[in-house]
Formats: sequence, structure tokens, C-alpha cells
Amino acid sequence: MAHILIVDDQQSVLMTLEALLKSDNHLVTACTNAIDAMDKLNKEPYDMVISDVVMSVGGTGLALLRTIRGQPKIAKIPVILLTGKREKSDVEKGIQAGADDYVVKPIDPALLLAKIKDILSRSVQAAPRFAEAAVNMKAEMETKTDIISISELGCTLKSNVFASPGAVIKIHSDVFKDIGIANPTLRIISVEEAASADGFRKFTGNFVGLSEKELTPLRLWIRAKMRAA
Repeated sequence: MAHILIVDDQQSVLMTLEALLKSDNHLVTACTNAIDAMDKLNKEPYDMVISDVVMSVGGTGLALLRTIRGQPKIAKIPVILLTGKREKSDVEKGIQAGADDYVVKPIDPALLLAKIKDILSRSVQAAPRFAEAAVNMKAEMETKTDIISISELGCTLKSNVFASPGAVIKIHSDVFKDIGIANPTLRIISVEEAASADGFRKFTGNFVGLSEKELTPLRLWIRAKMRAA
């Protein structure tokens, strides 16, 4: 059981989220704006924040996320952003601001609960910080990556390039063209500690920001593959 703070200016959304999370045995606290959310976060501990991006009062979900990430005491709290927007640029803004995931409405209850379970189960260690110089130069590196399996939640890959848990990557493959969706964004959640003899590691990642419009052909493709197996 986790204590989850939900933030949305629509009572109907709050009620739906609260009922869903309580059905999964979570303790839920709800508020309607970012100001009240910060007040609650500074008064008691929470295991996760789920916030709408667009709110009419008290600041946006992105502003709330940036405030959370800027306060050392609460900076590591996992945050899921909710939005009705489907543009990939909006998803990228949320990820760049530090969101652990970005869920597009209408919400798929089973998928949201799976994402919550996965995020809460992670134990990602923060990397040490070193001095660095800012640059803005394009670069390319040769990689060899195979997709081993695909689910509604994400996919498992095998690659000769190491990707740390928590890293966000864009996957390009003809398989997604076959499925009928754009090349997705993945957040890496686990990586094999040791590489195989040929230098490859297996790692898994969760899709970030897939809409229901994209999930539908993905589900159909998975079912077709399972029937053909």
C-alpha cells in the first residue's frame, strides 16, 4: 500500500482516480490545485504524486513537478502526469521536467495501476554529480539493438549499449510501423548487470505517453502474434 497524492481541478477525475487507487489498496489524498498539493507535500510524506497537467487555478502540473524536483526534501517522489493532449512534444516536456511517466487520457485503469506498481517497485540510485561543461553538438554512435518482446506496458530489448535504469530513450524500429504507431519513447526500468560473451545486455523499458489511440493497435498486434504462435 502506498500513500498517493492526486491533483486535478476536476472533481469527477479526482473521484474516479480515488476509487481506482483505493480498489488497489492505496491510501489516497486529493486536492484541486498545485498550491494545496505543495502544502500537503511539505506537511506529510507521500509515496507518489499523480497530477493533471492543465489546471485552471494554482499553476500547472508541469510547474508543480518542477517545484517538487527543486526541493531536496521531496525531489525524489515519483510523479505521474495526466493530460488530454496527445502531442509527443507535450510528453517530452513532461519527461524533461522530471516526470516518471506521462499518461494520456482517457485513462486505462489496468495500465495505470500497472505503471504505478512498476514505478513504486523501482529502486533507482541517483548517480553522483560531477562538474560538466555545456555543449550543443550533434553526435552519433553505432549500436546494435534487437527487440525481444513487446507488451502493452513496454518492451524488452537486447543491445550492445548500456542504458541506466531511469534513462529515457527513443526506439526506432519497423515493427512499430507494422503495429501502426509512431516510434515510442521508453523509460528504462531494469538492466542485466553483466553483459553476455558477445557484449550484449538485456534490458526492459516502459512506454511513456502512449495514448489510447496507440494502445488499441498495439493490443491487436500482440493478440494476433499470440494466436499465430
